[in-house]
This record gives sequence, C-alpha cells and structure tokens, in this order.
Amino acid sequence: MALTPKENYLNAINHKKTEWTPVHIADCDVLGFGALPGPWIEKGPLGGGYDGFGIRWITPASGGGAPIPAPNEHIIDSETITDWQKIVKFPDLEAIDWQAMVDTEISMMPVDRTLKAIEFGCGNGVFERLAALMGFEEALMALAEEPEACNDLMTAITDYKIEFAKKVKQYYNPDLFTNYDDIATERGLFMSPATYRELIKPHHKRLNDAVRELGMIPVQHTCGYCEPLIEDIIETGAAVWTSVQPTNDIAGMQKKYGGKIVLMGGFDTNGAAGAADATLETRIAEVRRCFDEYGQQPGFIFFGFVLVNSLDPAEIGAQMMPIIQEAARYSHQLAAQ
Repeated sequence: MALTPKENYLNAINHKKTEWTPVHIADCDVLGFGALPGPWIEKGPLGGGYDGFGIRWITPASGGGAPIPAPNEHIIDSETITDWQKIVKFPDLEAIDWQAMVDTEISMMPVDRTLKAIEFGCGNGVFERLAALMGFEEALMALAEEPEACNDLMTAITDYKIEFAKKVKQYYNPDLFTNYDDIATERGLFMSPATYRELIKPHHKRLNDAVRELGMIPVQHTCGYCEPLIEDIIETGAAVWTSVQPTNDIAGMQKKYGGKIVLMGGFDTNGAAGAADATLETRIAEVRRCFDEYGQQPGFIFFGFVLVNSLDPAEIGAQMMPIIQEAARYSHQLAAQ
C-alpha cells in the first residue's frame, strides 16, 4: 500500500481517499490524556495528586487508573460560584517545565512522527473543568441557577485553554488536539440541548477555532448519547467526534453527515464485548461488526476500548491489544478484497 498509516489517518479526517479504514492507536500515537494522565496541571500527576487548580485527583482501579477528582473535596459549589474570581486560581503556564513533561511522556509512550499521526489529549474541557471544581451535581445546578456566573467562569477557562493549546503546539506539536468534555451518559445528555447551545457550545467553538489557527486539527471527545447535538458539534468546527458509542445511530449519522465530520469509535464498550468476563471471540465479533457496519461508509475511524478493573499496565494491555490488533488485521483484510 502506498500510504503510510499517518497519511491514511489524516486523509480520513480530511475526507480524502483512504486505502483502509483507519484504526485509532494502531495508526495514531497518543500523548497527553488518553495514553497517560497528561500534563499534571490538568488531571494531576501520574498516580494521583493535585492539579494546577488545587484539585486533588485519585486513580481508582475501577476505572483502569484513569484520574477522577477526589470526592467531596471541591472548592466551589452552586452557591459560591458567583464568587469564583476570588476562589479559582488558574495555573501559571509560564512556570511549567513543559519540555520535561514531554520528555517524560515520550520515555513512557514513544511516538513515531513519521509513520503515525500524533494526537494530544487535552483533559477537562470547559464543562469537565467546571465539574472538577465543584462536582457534577453542583455544576449542573449552577448551570440552571447561575448561568451568567457559569458563563463567565467558562469564558476564563477557555481563555486558559487557548493559552494551554499554544504551549501544546510549541512543545508537543501534534497533528490533532482532542478536547475531552463529556456531557452525556449512555441514555442522554446531562443537560438540555438548549443549555448546551447557550452555555457550552460557544466555548467549544472558540477553542476549536484557536486550535485550527495554531495548525492542529480539533477533535471533540464526548462519550454517551450525543446524537441530538451532532450538527452543533459540526458547527463548533470539530473535525472528528470521538468516542462515538453505538447508543447513537452511527450508520445513520454517517449517511447524513459523513462528508462533514468523522465519527471515531463504534465499539460497544458498555455492551457484552466490554464486559469484564467477555470472551476474546465476543470482542473480535464486535470489532468485525464495526467494520462491516460502519467501515464501508465514509467518515469512520475505528476506536475500541474496554474498562479494565486494574492498575497493572500489563493487564490493561492484555485486554486492549487484541482489540486493536484484530481491528488493524481485519481492516487491511477488507481493503485487500
């Protein structure tokens, strides 16, 4: 095949001709959040600890070691958010040793910039940062009760994110910049579409515009059922929506929007294939279903993962790698037919 994995991956994102359906991780190396916790100022250091906002993060085995804010240790709530300017302290991005962070990450997760596309995962989009500061329940209450204060705080968060993106471009220089901002469960949105459009969408768009101006491709990571917002995600300027789960009508969205946005995901992490006791055969069947149903249409990149109840990287890898390996094998098999 003439294209490198990087060229094929970026072609898919830019709606150009591909030689096979790309596979995330197989065709793309990841830095930042998603591979590791990423810069400690966002989700704390490896193994847990305080981030640059003074929020303590923990890394329970139940989430495979993914960092979450320590319960009941938030610094604002729905009543004190009107005083956020007196309480919330933003990290000093100029005081961070960015090169040391990059060097540490690459020593743990080597990347091949020639052969693969490079993605930087930016944890804590505007809503997730709001939730990290005050908890999900209080954040949702604040959006309803103090929308003006929430908007002011999220404006400041986005200002910070844009400056953060400038540092990412300078020191990590990725092809893609992924904004992690989960605003839904498998069953539905955390908030009404109107609330998203009024209070969160403008900040997503402003960040994505800045990311493009910096020469990176904006990617929106939002798990759960977000199909009602697909047109909004497109309007924010995101080139890719990841991790799209089959609780959404992926095939239907491809047919309608495949020329406007790439859908990355497909694997039913919350279904039988994602269960802790799932057999390898079940997971392989789910991988093949994704390519058979979505891979034959434009605007799709496969991304499959399972939530492993362990902090052992070897155990996590043993669960994940067969999915990625089968996806790469099956994708190339289909392309050769």
